[in-house]
Amino acid sequence: MKTPSPSSPLLLVVLFLSLVCMVVSVRPSAFPRRYHEYARKYEDQSFPAQWFTQTLDHYNGADSRTFQQKYYVNDLYWDKDNGPVFLYINGEGPVSGPPSSSTDEVVTLAQKFSAIIVTLEHRYYGQSVPFANNSLQNLQYLSSKQALFDLAHFIVNFTNYVLPPPPVVNNPGEITTRKVFTIGGSYSGALSAWFRLKFPQITVGAIASSGVVNAILDFTAFDEHVAFAAGEDCANALRKVTQLAENAIDAGGDSEKNVKALLGAQTLVDNGDFFYFLADSMAEGIQYGFHSELCTPLINAVLNNATDLLYVYSNYTNNTWGVYLGTPAEYATAWQQNITVDFNKADRQWWYQTCTELAYFQNAPKVGSIRSQRVNMTYHRTHCKNVFGAPVWPDTEATNEYYGGNYTAATKVVFVNGSQDPWQEASITSSFSFFEPTVYITCENCGHCVDLRGCPNGCTDQNALNQARSEIATLVGTWLYE
Repeated sequence: MKTPSPSSPLLLVVLFLSLVCMVVSVRPSAFPRRYHEYARKYEDQSFPAQWFTQTLDHYNGADSRTFQQKYYVNDLYWDKDNGPVFLYINGEGPVSGPPSSSTDEVVTLAQKFSAIIVTLEHRYYGQSVPFANNSLQNLQYLSSKQALFDLAHFIVNFTNYVLPPPPVVNNPGEITTRKVFTIGGSYSGALSAWFRLKFPQITVGAIASSGVVNAILDFTAFDEHVAFAAGEDCANALRKVTQLAENAIDAGGDSEKNVKALLGAQTLVDNGDFFYFLADSMAEGIQYGFHSELCTPLINAVLNNATDLLYVYSNYTNNTWGVYLGTPAEYATAWQQNITVDFNKADRQWWYQTCTELAYFQNAPKVGSIRSQRVNMTYHRTHCKNVFGAPVWPDTEATNEYYGGNYTAATKVVFVNGSQDPWQEASITSSFSFFEPTVYITCENCGHCVDLRGCPNGCTDQNALNQARSEIATLVGTWLYE
């Protein structure tokens, strides 16, 4: 992924975006993990990294192995006597600092409620790595369940042994307990909801921004929502791009080489990986609020009967998607087979989580698909096997039985989604309980985790975002002070 320098104007846009949503990112296609990769691109020395000795296997009391897990603290707004603890949950990507931007919803909430912000890097990502390499054997302790116990073990120790004791109140000898509120976006939004579900004694409430709580094996609804959010003209133009790319690949030889070179995808020797990258670059333009940058040039080209539609699309992949969102090389099977630990890479780890637990496989719908029909269940099953050298496959029914799927029965969790975000199809958008409200934000570029980070270049309806944030703040205050 291309990384702007701290002085680059691109950073201002990047800081507005959400793996995270992230953290970081989510990869079968347009994975939510990318959110977290936007959050902070350089180390802020105002918030030094700290380390926690974490249990490797929370499910085996006989296993005494541990690893070092990185965390950050932002206490600039904290009332040490009465302020709550905001546990900002990170997902599938490296972390280089706590939320600290004045435009970040986590920061504005911390200012409003005089909270301390603490954020823990997810196991196996960034520098929080238990082993010297990411072999299949070593990855066995990477799961959402282990991650939830990480959070519980950490926050109990942090509030009891790192923070100063709260003041004595009411009767002599009686002390208050630190109130903990969790916040997360995308996969970590799901973790936020699941943490409240599994550890209600530790938290008083949770925000699940674009929280993908429903593990979906055959996720065709993702592509369908991309088409809906793009609009008919743009969706038709994207279908033309896909068809032209398919024609070039099928022709082989120089045609195949030329189309891959045009899109900077020469390393994608597996054509399935190429079509996956093509679909992802389209979806992420919608998902992260770059609707105009993606759609307007393509629609104009179609209206003008342009014959170079692939070239027009390449301008988007090279100058928008490639700058802010990703790089084609990450989609290569060979890239994901590499077991070397690299603090800045997350693809292999996230594929492991999807291939063994969560899925979210964004397959092509049978009718009206934007993505190639070659992005299907056969591709995903083959890809999982090729990446890990074994027939790994997720049991999504078991995952949803454990957490509840679309009926995650936690209390005091607010689910927040943006109208353009295709990941809402794996989230909760309609409240089925008074104790589990939903907030839905509608605008042309209200994408993934929009409440946390806003929209690139500003939301088309800023009032919609402001109103949503006000609703969320009211819920947070209610649950903190009950």
